[in-house]
Amino acid sequence: MAHLELPADLARRLAPLMLQHTQRLAEEVEEEARRRAPAAKTWHTQEDGQARPSHQAADGQTVPAPLPFSVGNATLSGPRDPEGPVEETAGCRCTVTEDPEAVAATISATKAAIDGERVRATVTCDFPRAAEAEFAHGDGTHFMSGAASQVAARHR
Repeated sequence: MAHLELPADLARRLAPLMLQHTQRLAEEVEEEARRRAPAAKTWHTQEDGQARPSHQAADGQTVPAPLPFSVGNATLSGPRDPEGPVEETAGCRCTVTEDPEAVAATISATKAAIDGERVRATVTCDFPRAAEAEFAHGDGTHFMSGAASQVAARHR
């Protein structure tokens, strides 16, 4: 029977190789997550001073597109949301703009680093309510976790 003895410092010696591989994976996840990221939408009131106070307060609110806006005590998919309460939707003159790249622009990968015997890199999204968009309404967009799963599947 053969006996294999590995060097005690094997993890330390392999870490630089793992560092490069981990960095490449993190960059792939970052790219895939940016591709999958939802658009962002922004609520705008008419600038004539006649908008409801709740709509004035919502002016400029930006959320990932799958999520509702918080307007007064209501959550609305947008101005004149047919599911919203009449006191927030009737006669509403507000508008929404979309930015397809806003969420994606906040996704980044950290530089891979050696942490003891481990190599780590992190891919994050620093957009308000991004985690909520990831898991919204039970099905969510899964843009971050889906990206990680996609990259992992390619490297099996």
